[in-house]
Amino acid sequence: MNKRERKIRHRLKTDFTHYAEKCLKIRTKQGAIMPMALNTAQRFIHERLEEQKKRTGKVRALILKGRQQGCSTYVEARFYWKVTHHKGVRAFILTHLDDATRNIFQIMRRFHEYCPFPVKPNASHANSRELVFNRLDSGYQVGTARSQGVGRSNTLQFFHGSEVAYWANAEEHVSGVLQAVPDMPETEVILESTSAGAHGLFYTLCEDARKKRSEYEFIFIPWFWQSEYRKEPPVDFELTAEEKDYQKEFCLDAAQMYWRRVKTYEIGDIWTFRREYPATADEAFHTDRPGALWTRETIHRNRCYAGDIPVLKRIVVAIDPAVTSNRRSDETGIIVAGLGDDDHGYVLDDLSGKYTPAGWATVAINAYCKYKADRIVAEVNQGGDMVEHTIRSFDAGISYKGVHASRGKVVRAEPIAALDSQGRIHHAGIFSALEDQMCRFDPVAGGASPDRVDARIWAMTELMLNRPPTECPRLWGG
Repeated sequence: MNKRERKIRHRLKTDFTHYAEKCLKIRTKQGAIMPMALNTAQRFIHERLEEQKKRTGKVRALILKGRQQGCSTYVEARFYWKVTHHKGVRAFILTHLDDATRNIFQIMRRFHEYCPFPVKPNASHANSRELVFNRLDSGYQVGTARSQGVGRSNTLQFFHGSEVAYWANAEEHVSGVLQAVPDMPETEVILESTSAGAHGLFYTLCEDARKKRSEYEFIFIPWFWQSEYRKEPPVDFELTAEEKDYQKEFCLDAAQMYWRRVKTYEIGDIWTFRREYPATADEAFHTDRPGALWTRETIHRNRCYAGDIPVLKRIVVAIDPAVTSNRRSDETGIIVAGLGDDDHGYVLDDLSGKYTPAGWATVAINAYCKYKADRIVAEVNQGGDMVEHTIRSFDAGISYKGVHASRGKVVRAEPIAALDSQGRIHHAGIFSALEDQMCRFDPVAGGASPDRVDARIWAMTELMLNRPPTECPRLWGG
């Protein structure tokens, strides 16, 4: 090779991003064969891995991501690059299902098939699960985690665990095949998966990495980094209160929010969406607290939608006001709820947020008028007469009731949680922030102030446990 050719080859060997775009081909979702230009998620993963390798001399990484974000394709490309540029190395990829194993191997076979001749090594042995490059004494092999003992007899330099949360015999594979990778410079172990919930080996490994209890680098990829995860909304598209909070928190546009809504209905429920297309690591794992009074299963089982709501005998707006109103303040919980003629409770809206006193009073009074409520119920432990004064300064004619928390949180919460478990309280739609708080709320263990939960408890206590005032039946939406 002349000087120019040596310079080109050196860059291809040392610059993976350049090599991928010049030498590797992928099949797009539309079926076209295209050069591999790293997407946002892949670039982020690459930067994190290279930073760790520079710092420690090796790669040990756990990647939590959503569906079809290109993570596996990136790792296969990285390992193909490694085994075709180094002598005497082995890469092993372990997947959760036979179909996934075949798909992964097909990605690698496509890399090899389309690789330009000057940088394409000779494959002396190839079958449906293995490629061997004889002149380099290097190779690439795949296996399925359902097979006990798979891969453990090898000596490996590169290991990729795909969809680790769904491995059968996960503990055995960790104690076996992962131990085939020596603790030496230039070795790489990359474990990636979508979440299967807050349990199992992958969850434990991720939690250890997040809390710096292991040498693994924790890498999270949010769904909205994918440019294709968007759908043009119809002209009459309006966000719900929950969607507005979500959009604001993650700075999303209308097309991304509409895609999220469509995908949620496709999947069937918001919790499956959040597990398979998470915006945060906590979303992916749901982080439900053991011992919490509510579970996702109970909330989802009791869920209803607008057309299922019966005639409502009462509607109240319940407030758990924050003591202060600065950036670090707690939220003010504001819940709208009704009592049906079936004597079941219905959560109609969650308007909670960080407000000034004038702000939460305005929101509560607007909800009182919009829903034709018969009472505003507000906790007065912290604010005392100030809470009523704030509300009446806007509208002196409001039907108002101040409630005082003379009993502990656990005593107040348990009767309401019991009504939920009996199937007598329903959420009329999805209230993600409220439901997150409910499933993390352990009154005994304590924790962050459960403002939305407290407002919900006050609403349901007023509607279902206290003697109601004169009831005025009304149709939902009437």
